Amino acid sequence: MTRVSVLTNPTSGNNRKGFAPLAARLAAYPEVTHHITRSADEARALMPGLRAEAPDVVVINGGDGTIAATLGLMLDHWPEGALPLVMLVPGGTANMTAGDIGLASSPHRALARLCRWLDAGAPLVGADIRSRHIMRVTGAADGAVRHGMFLGTGAIMQATRFAHENVHSRGLSGEISLGLILIRALWGLIRQDPRFYQPTHVALTLHGDGAPVTRDAAPMLILVASTLDRLFLGIRPFWARGSGHIGLTAIRGGAARFGRGILSVLRGRPNRHATPANGYESFRADRIELRLDGELNLDGELFTTAGGEIPLIVSAQGPIRFLCPPR
Repeated sequence: MTRVSVLTNPTSGNNRKGFAPLAARLAAYPEVTHHITRSADEARALMPGLRAEAPDVVVINGGDGTIAATLGLMLDHWPEGALPLVMLVPGGTANMTAGDIGLASSPHRALARLCRWLDAGAPLVGADIRSRHIMRVTGAADGAVRHGMFLGTGAIMQATRFAHENVHSRGLSGEISLGLILIRALWGLIRQDPRFYQPTHVALTLHGDGAPVTRDAAPMLILVASTLDRLFLGIRPFWARGSGHIGLTAIRGGAARFGRGILSVLRGRPNRHATPANGYESFRADRIELRLDGELNLDGELFTTAGGEIPLIVSAQGPIRFLCPPR
């Protein structure tokens, strides 16, 4: 019998409405252990007991931040290479991580898929297993170590504020909400609307294949880094080759032909306008040093750097194996 442990954050976006039906469905499976964690401190306190359960599969039901924090704690508590398989249920607001390696894009469909798998005896043979790394981030002003699978600054911050004030506050969630945010942000950037067009000065050093790659401090209109293969709406904005597990794409402030190049960048297939000479670059690395003064978005959490003299260090940890049972 496959040992299954479920961790649910009932305060995550979609779980605020759907927690009771989910808890009732899971209660019908006595072989499943269901843990409720409402904060990072509660999740941290749970970890020793969770490891003692020796689950074959850990199901994380929460948003991007909950998923990232839980995976970071699991890496801290399990020996290297001994992590259980992980399943993701999109219980949050944006659910970008679950959209790439989760059970489904909607909580309802994900729960139905999870229950079908449990009804079939929770088989591991023949299931789709995908490996991803996670980013470990140090150098924040508060000194905390963070984990995440999406990191962004520059216009990402303006888009995040627009999302909180105008989209998520109205109850919209999932890929539809992210699509609306993307359209509004791109329109603002094309028009150089100051509400969105606010480059952040960033210096980069990337460690991957070969010698380190360095970029002096320059205004970055958009800077995104991720260990996911797919962001929302099928966006894959990383086109560099190499073995590094973190993709990073940087678009400088004043990048030429932005309106003609940005859609090709989002597809990961830059056209003749999206060149390094015009201000568009993509890299792959296992360790990235960022020097900037300002805010970043890590899986929906906003935090401030410790300052330009103290680098923000982003390093790849893993791999973590994600289980996706048949539909």
